[in-house]
Amino acid sequence: MGENTAIRWILFFFFPALFVYGLLHVYSSKPAQAKKTAELTEMEEAGRKVYNKFCVGCHGENGDGNSMAAPFFKDKPPNFHTGVFRWKSTPEGTLPTDEDLLHVLDWGIPQTPMPSFHLVPEVQKRAVIAYIKTFSDRWKKEQPGESVYSQIKQIPPYFATKESIEKGKELYAANCTACHGENGKGDGPIASTLPVPPTNLTYPVRAAGPSPKDTFRVLTVGLEGSPMPKFDHLSEEDRWHLVSYIAYLMNQGK
Repeated sequence: MGENTAIRWILFFFFPALFVYGLLHVYSSKPAQAKKTAELTEMEEAGRKVYNKFCVGCHGENGDGNSMAAPFFKDKPPNFHTGVFRWKSTPEGTLPTDEDLLHVLDWGIPQTPMPSFHLVPEVQKRAVIAYIKTFSDRWKKEQPGESVYSQIKQIPPYFATKESIEKGKELYAANCTACHGENGKGDGPIASTLPVPPTNLTYPVRAAGPSPKDTFRVLTVGLEGSPMPKFDHLSEEDRWHLVSYIAYLMNQGK
């Protein structure tokens, strides 16, 4: 890992994680209790303990996002009782897969207070996912949707070519500038009116994940519970051109 890469990880993962960790200790005075302990499975009970350690400070003892720390956040923690998750690979109106939730825990959500929990053992992360599901009855009645990743075979050869970036720029001007701004900095004309701030697309770490496939996923299914719509009305090729231009915005000047 080069020096610049190491510094970038410290800036974008370590310090936000340290900030949130401090908030957990300040505000996690009440333990989480979605159901009575006797009603929880062994795995859910293990997850409850992990939740109390890492999550309750921001997401609240009842998983409704109504924590004492929440007022400090512009982008509020989700209400787990709704069963609605923004960062997922499944269609709108469907539940995320366990892999979607694990992806958020591993990667965090850059540009929000949600840090990466990459260093937490996977068995603990899967346990807390099991516990989070106890907050909503949707998990008893519905199955997760089909992940769009199953439809993404490979990154097309024209991705990030000059021609693809130019086509993506035209598509961006027609579909994205109102929210994300002309230069992709999340400062479009209607940005200040939106309940969830638009992503700064020039930020060096992508919230959706590190792969171009992650950006393609967001364009395909949108971000449920936010103003970001899906763009599946565009052809698959056009969506990849947009991914090319968004990657260009992120890497300008490097």
